[in-house]
Order: sequence, then structure tokens, then C-alpha cells
Amino acid sequence: MLSVWLKWELRAMVVLSLTVQLILIKFGNRRKFRGKYLKVVSFLVWTMYLLADWLATVALSTLLRTRKDQLTSPLVIFWAPFLLLHLGGPDTITAYSLSDNELWPRHLFGLCFQIGVALYVYVKFWTLTVTSLTFLAIPIFIVGIIKYAERVRALFKASTLRFRKSVFHSNGSSPLEVELLQGSSRGDMRLEEYLDQGGIDQEYRYLYRAFHLFEVFRPMFSDLKLRVYNHLSYIFELEENVCAEEAFKIVEIELGFLYDLLYTKIPIVITRTGVFLRFICLSFTSSTLIAFLFVVGRRGYSRVDIGISYLLMVGAIFLEIYSAILHLSSDRGILWFADQDNKFFKAIGSRLVRFTKPKNGIQTMAQHSLLDYCFQPRKLKLAAFLNKFDSEDITGKYLQTSWKGVSVDLKEIIYDHLHEKRREYKKSGFQYTTLSELLDKRGSDVLKPAGLEEDCGWSVSQVEFTHSLLLWHIATEVVYKNDHQRFRAGRLGSYCRISKLLSDYMMYLLYLCPAMLPEGIGNIRHQDTCSEAQNFVHDKLDSKQIIRALFGIDIDSRTLFVQMGSLRKSAFFEGCQIAVQLQNLSDGYMWDGEEKWEVIAKVWLDMLSYAAAQCSWKEHAKQLQQGEELLTHVALLMAHLGLSKKIEMVPLFGRLKDLDFKPSFYWDKLERLASYLA
Repeated sequence: MLSVWLKWELRAMVVLSLTVQLILIKFGNRRKFRGKYLKVVSFLVWTMYLLADWLATVALSTLLRTRKDQLTSPLVIFWAPFLLLHLGGPDTITAYSLSDNELWPRHLFGLCFQIGVALYVYVKFWTLTVTSLTFLAIPIFIVGIIKYAERVRALFKASTLRFRKSVFHSNGSSPLEVELLQGSSRGDMRLEEYLDQGGIDQEYRYLYRAFHLFEVFRPMFSDLKLRVYNHLSYIFELEENVCAEEAFKIVEIELGFLYDLLYTKIPIVITRTGVFLRFICLSFTSSTLIAFLFVVGRRGYSRVDIGISYLLMVGAIFLEIYSAILHLSSDRGILWFADQDNKFFKAIGSRLVRFTKPKNGIQTMAQHSLLDYCFQPRKLKLAAFLNKFDSEDITGKYLQTSWKGVSVDLKEIIYDHLHEKRREYKKSGFQYTTLSELLDKRGSDVLKPAGLEEDCGWSVSQVEFTHSLLLWHIATEVVYKNDHQRFRAGRLGSYCRISKLLSDYMMYLLYLCPAMLPEGIGNIRHQDTCSEAQNFVHDKLDSKQIIRALFGIDIDSRTLFVQMGSLRKSAFFEGCQIAVQLQNLSDGYMWDGEEKWEVIAKVWLDMLSYAAAQCSWKEHAKQLQQGEELLTHVALLMAHLGLSKKIEMVPLFGRLKDLDFKPSFYWDKLERLASYLA
């Protein structure tokens, strides 16, 4: 048995290493996957990412410790450079998380070390390898070194310090020198005017617009602050002439550029040098395959070893071609074609735009209902048993998470809500204090006109955010289920659906992405609230009976339950109390049901914008590794409207004001971005 393993150990690892590379290049870009399969894909990519380097390294180590008398076939040595190529990794994933980018020095050392090991192994068995086969391995060595070096460079460029330095390129020119040299005719253009003057075709325009805006707002993902002159407020291109669907489309493309920059090789490859090197890699690998066809026919090698050798070469060629198709059909690849002076390249770019799947902005959002989670039969009957094996209830978290589509109506309501804040901000003369007040609102301005400030105002102003979120989620759930029992589903309008979507989405963030929300004890509150909800209901009650029971509690009993819950960190009965007050709004004041749901929806819109503004930009970038979040799209959309504490609009001051200085902004010279800022 041991002899069989020793014979097949290396062969199995080499084939498995190639298989892992094929899996990673297919599933490495996690942004393409959404919905219920996202977590499965993320887990698969995580395991394959860890396994990829380990397999190639162990295979090289196996060759290193193999004695000459143990070598069964000279072809085994031919596989060494392919292992080096596998260490370079597929182009769709260079880093699984942001922290992997910080390990570029280790990968640089690994590059030098593994090249040394591969060369040593080859020289060690030189006498057993035919001359022609020896020379055949040289091109693959070169390809392996190129691929591994590309990976190290991609990690280096995406590391925190390098990424921050690359945001601003200093050329030694002051804003005044730039203005004197360039004139002011092009320095006060809106982006749309600049694209018109540049003769950019309409089919490419959305890509150019997204790329230029991404370059402007890229510093924020390094948590750098932008101080912009009031005179340059026009750089917020989404202020007037872009509809909600177009705005979300632009944001999606920008986040795609960011993902490529942080987690893939695409920015390294989509350059003239990168394309040339890829042409070299494909040519060398293809030439080796053709030459191998002639060399192997003259020798009596094992059919299995010949088959593995063919598999490695064909696999390498497939990886190169598949990567080229992915790169050149990506947004950055199409832009690269469009920027070329060659008409042939421009024609290719034009065709790629037509055949590329159109962008529609974020399409899905996660949903987590606390009441459904607490009242599910499995939770009520088997919780005690399952908690022995799954104390954090990780299984329940993901099984109880669903996915819903992000409708055009929802995008428009979010966009209109943000525009309303933008108008208030502009009306104040871009005062930073006004901006802070607007971004810190959690619904108090909505409750005041509805007459709910006295009864419910405390829930959005006097408690921490995670507490507010739980209170309003429970209230929304209870009112939603009660309305469904009382009315037909058709009578519940768009505000009702939007309130439910946002409520369940924010609860999903609290439960599964707490790092994206302001700090608090949300997990403890969630756990205590769920425990209290389970203690209240009987396992034989259905959802209708539970809702009736909640509304049937008298005031004194409800007050007692609230006091008992506050001794822990439960928000269950407090949320139910808010639900009763919301129902009284329509029953007592003769409000239309849609008016009530409009109030609830606006509270959730304020909470959504508050959470988006409070989440750090590094956390938004980090979250891209698990797929896109609606919160990240909203945060970047807010930044485009100037609604971010990382963007401060300032007037001219001091000597510049006395000189009647007019700040300029050149869209074709964004490398001078630091010169345009205050």
C-alpha cells in the first residue's frame, strides 16, 4: 500500500493542483454570484484558495526530497515548472480578503524561494532527463515566473500603504500653476461636457463616467478625507441629470473596478505590458505543447505520465485563454480597447459592449426576519438539542436567510430620499454641521409630523442604533403580519413592501454583518429578544394566534413585560408597544394604511442612510469579498451626492479669496486630484 502511495503521490497532487486552479478561475470572482448560493461559493473559494498554494508547495517538496533512484519517469521533472505556474494563481482571485494583500512580502520571499526549489529540482535530476525535454521546460519556467510575479505585484499594489499612496500622484504642480498652464476653459467642465468634447461614443459613455467617478472617490476607500471647494460642487455628477436606475448602474461598475483592484490581477494584466506578457505566456505554453508532441513520440514513457503532461499543458493553455476572455470582456478591458488609437481594437471594444450583459445595479438583497427565526418549529422544539453542537446557531442564521430582488421602485425611493437630503445640504450653503445633522437622523423628523414623537421619538434618538433597529424591526414585523391578516395582500401598497424589505435587510446586517453597523451590543440584544419571544409563545400556536396574542395584552401587563425585558437586553415587548401605537395611528386617527406605511418606510430610509454613513469605507471594501451589499451601494451613492462625512465642502479662504482664485478640476488629469482639493 505504501509503495502504491509513493508511486502515485506526486501524480495525484499535480492533477489535484490543476483541478483547484480550474475551480478558482471559475468561481474566484464572487461578485458574480448572488443569493442563496453566495455563501456556498464563498466557502468553496475559501477552501480552494487555501488548498492551492499548499498543494503546489507540497508537490515541489516531494520532488525535492525524492532520490534519483526513486524517480520513476523523467517526465515527472517536467512537471516542476507547472507547479510554479500554479503558485502564481488564477487571475480571478489574488487575495481572498484584504488582509491577504498585506502578506505581499511573504509572497515575494515565496517567489524567490520556490523558483530556487524548482530550479534545484530540475538541475538535481538533469542527468536523467533527455536534452530535448530539458529545453522544453525552460519556456514553462519563464511563464511560471511571470505569473507568480504578477500575483506578488497585484498583492503589493492592493496593500493598504501602497493603495493609499497610489490614490494621489504628486507632480509638483500647484493648483495655480495648473491653471496658468492649462487655462480655465477646460477647468470648470462637468463630466458630461468633458465626455461630449472628447467625442466618447454613447455605447462606452457609462463606462467612462463610472471610471472617472471611481478615480475621484477612490481616496475614501483608504479612509482619506476629501476637502472640496464649494465652486467644484459640480463634480458630484449624480446631482441632477441621472435617474435612479442609471445611478445604481454607475455605482455597480465603480464597485467592480474596486473589486478588481483589491482582489484580482485585472489592473495588472489590462495594460500594454500586461497584454504583451500574456501573449508571451500563451505563445510559450502553446509552443511547448506542439514541441512535446514530437519529443514524446520518440521515447517509451508511461502513458499515465504522458497523459498528465498533456493535461498540464492543455490546462495551462485553457487557463490563459479563459483568463484573456474574462479580462478583455470586463469593464476595464472594454475601456482599454476603447482607449486604443487602433481602429481594429476600437471595433473589438464596440462589439464587446454589445454582447456584454447589461448592468442593472444591485439586483438582490438578503432578508432575515427575527420573528420567523424565533417562531420556526425547529427553533422552538429542537433549540436546546442543537445548541449543544451549534451554540452560535450558525446553521440557523444561514438557513433562515432568504434573498429578495431589489426593485426599481425601491431604488427610486432610496434615490429620492438621498436627493432630498442633498437639497437640504445645498440649501445650507454646504455647511458641514448641517451635513452631520442630516446624516445623524434616524427617523425623528419623520415621527414629528405624524404625531408620534412623544410616544415613539425615544426609540430613534435616545437609544443606541442597534437597539433602535431591533425595536423598529419588531414593530414593522408585527404590524405587517397584522395587516396581512386584516386586509388582502393587494391592499398593501409599495411603502408596505419597501418597509418590509428594508426592515428584514437591516436585521440581516445586524445578525450576519454586524461590523457594517455602528458599534453596540446588537448580538446580545438579538439573543435576549429572541429568547423572550420564544418564552412568550406556545409551540402549538401559529403565526396568526401569536399576533392576536400580542395585540391582546392589556396596558398594565405590557408595561410589566417591558420592565422585565429591560432588565435583560430584550427589545421584544418594547417593539410590540411601538407596533400598537403605529396601528392606533391608522385606527384612531383614521389614517390611510399607506400613509402609516409611508411613515414606517421613511424611518427605515433614515436608518439605512445613517448606517451607510457610519460604516467605515474599509469595511465596505472588505465586504466585497463576500459579495456586494445594498448598504455599500447606498454609501457610494451618498458620496456622489456629497453626503459623506469624508467629504467636506469648503469656501475659498485667506489669500485665495483675496486673489479671486477660481478652483479648477480637469477630468483628463485626475492624477493631479490632490492639486484640485482644498
